[in-house]
Amino acid sequence: MANMCFPKSISRINLFYHYSNLTLILLTNFFLGCSATKIYQEIPPSRESLKGINAIFVDQFEGNQSLLFEKILNHEIDKHKVFKNLEIFPNDSSNNSAILSADVTRYFVKDLEKNFFQKKMLLVEKKIPHNKLFSNNNLKSDFEFVEKSFTERVIHRILDLEFTFKLKSARGDKILFSDKENASLKLSYFGNENILLIPDSKDEMARLSQLLIQKFLDKINPEPKETLIELEKGSRPLPWTLGLIDFGHPKIVRSNYFATGGNFDLALKGWNYVLFEPKLFPESEKYFFTNDVFISLKKAELPHSILQKLFTLHGKSFGSNEIDIVLLGLISNHDFEKYARMIKYSSRFDQKIDRINLASAHYNLGTVYHLQKKFELASYHFAKANAYNPQEKYSQSWIEIQHLIGNYNPLINNRSIKSFQELSPPENALLNSSE
Repeated sequence: MANMCFPKSISRINLFYHYSNLTLILLTNFFLGCSATKIYQEIPPSRESLKGINAIFVDQFEGNQSLLFEKILNHEIDKHKVFKNLEIFPNDSSNNSAILSADVTRYFVKDLEKNFFQKKMLLVEKKIPHNKLFSNNNLKSDFEFVEKSFTERVIHRILDLEFTFKLKSARGDKILFSDKENASLKLSYFGNENILLIPDSKDEMARLSQLLIQKFLDKINPEPKETLIELEKGSRPLPWTLGLIDFGHPKIVRSNYFATGGNFDLALKGWNYVLFEPKLFPESEKYFFTNDVFISLKKAELPHSILQKLFTLHGKSFGSNEIDIVLLGLISNHDFEKYARMIKYSSRFDQKIDRINLASAHYNLGTVYHLQKKFELASYHFAKANAYNPQEKYSQSWIEIQHLIGNYNPLINNRSIKSFQELSPPENALLNSSE
């Protein structure tokens, strides 16, 4: 009888896990499918658009790296929805065709390497004489903060590219369009590891050329252009899934719904709230007392007497049901009321997720302000997004805004995303940290 029941119990367990996994998959697909992150925008044709032209013959491309740039130009025309890329020279009677010539009128690449003398704070374990090992509350070690000087290599790469485009009629007797497109870029690579991964300058110039060619084609395109803008969801993994399922930060996702529905005012308020909302300590939170935590508390000017007591927690971790009891056992009730939140916030495991959410909220704000042509606000929020969670997407968005503003030239001024990261919010920002 036992042998007959055993297979049935196994099959029931397998059936339970099967349906549990199926439910989990369905829920995941449901929430991911319903997550609104896309804004569709239709950009009307520019005033310089060419009506009646739908075919382009690339006659010549001259200048530095022109063979590479000509291939990119042909590729961009090939994939364009309006323009056809002609392989043979059009005949004189072709009214819907144009002949394109282009020149590389500026091509500049320079890598400037410098050594910066930096200082960083370290937490080091002090060596205690053997005869004093147990003289101080049974402690076997003690810690102290030391400031260490070091030299860090940095390479500043400056790129500057300009194309001159000229479109003529198929007969060659009329100039239909003439324009210059240029872009500049300044990138900084800090430390030996990042310097080893510096991309080839030709690859970065190829990317710049693609942007310039796309801008040129957008200018002459006679039809509206549809663009898709992807918002970020932030991060809030479900605790019971061990981080495997993450539908995003609820308030960011909710604000995304408003934005994709065209209600930008509510979306902007929601993302701003994420930036300044009180940080809660959920029951699933863990607190780890690492070297970085103590350095953070030192920089936050936590009193030295309290730091000394906290050193007994070095290398340990606690759950949300333990941390308050542990802290109250070390510091007075008065100090607990005054500093417990700072200590808990600095030691919480989810600080990385906080930075992801702050970066996502800033990026979404910058994206909508970009759509609204509020470039100063967009510039500020893209820079802040990059400060919390450095990504190429954020820095490229910031650079694009600088070009739209028209005052970005790394060859002349020292404007960089890093110099913008610590700036105060513009006066017209919806929320301010001082409010």
